[in-house]
Amino acid sequence: MSSLRFLHKKPNLDLSAVSDTAEVIEYEDCSLDPPFIGPTTFFCRHTFRPKIKHVTVSSPHRSTVCLPVDHLCQSPPPEEVCSICREPYNPEAARRLPELFTMHFCPRDTCQTACHRECLSTHPIKKRPTCTDRKLSLLCSIPSKVSKPSASPSTSASRTSLLSLLSKSKPTPSQSQSGSRKRKRGSDADPLTLLRDLPSELIQLASQPIIKPTFGPSNVPKEPPKKRKGKRKASEPESVIHNVAGNITIVLKARVLVSDVLRGTNTLPRDWKKKIGWDGDTIPSVIVDDGENGSCPPLLCPTCGEHI
Repeated sequence: MSSLRFLHKKPNLDLSAVSDTAEVIEYEDCSLDPPFIGPTTFFCRHTFRPKIKHVTVSSPHRSTVCLPVDHLCQSPPPEEVCSICREPYNPEAARRLPELFTMHFCPRDTCQTACHRECLSTHPIKKRPTCTDRKLSLLCSIPSKVSKPSASPSTSASRTSLLSLLSKSKPTPSQSQSGSRKRKRGSDADPLTLLRDLPSELIQLASQPIIKPTFGPSNVPKEPPKKRKGKRKASEPESVIHNVAGNITIVLKARVLVSDVLRGTNTLPRDWKKKIGWDGDTIPSVIVDDGENGSCPPLLCPTCGEHI
């Protein structure tokens, strides 16, 4: 991953040696729609102002100013650190030890914070989740900032949470029919029936845990250790950071799309994959829990007690 360093200007610094400039993306830890930050992307989480020698710590809600010389820098805002250990997000640490330092993000309106996987695994949770179905709970976790208002805000469906809407949905006779027969569609179809009719890959994507960073295999495999007899064991490609910001953008887009279809405010477009940013290079790293390998343990948010 690329890093950005500030150089102190020296009297004999030859500025003519600078061949090009680099674009630097500003990243906010708790943004609900962060930009893609790949392994070759320069990014910053704080802004340094050399003229006044201040470091501005940006967050979605406020900015704090750090004095780097004679005063101690203020600690990062609460949104930028793990709410359990109070340590900030470190993508490089997560790359080295993903089972410890991978961050899980809770997008619910009462939370919108991230915690280390190790902290969530060891921290006691006093609250119990309102929904025992983990995938359904994750699929219905949509912040109000990204959910579009329905066409008729006065309807009860627009005011009811998606989880409550599915819980109140009653099975129709069409749900007991064989899979070869078409299920009941249209305005009289209940949300649970519509959910079963959606593409399985869309449901899998929408019910993924939101984590950061996401990983992918490197194009350069590790150099295998040499054996005494000269034989080398084939090595697996080294895992690298695919996106520092994680899978939050595409997962939330998938959840909003599912919510709109179940509420009846939208129909599933034919090019739904394109609309949410689905492509062959992104999806392998976005699917962090396939239900088989157990790579993503079931965890609960320390703030709201729901699945995270």
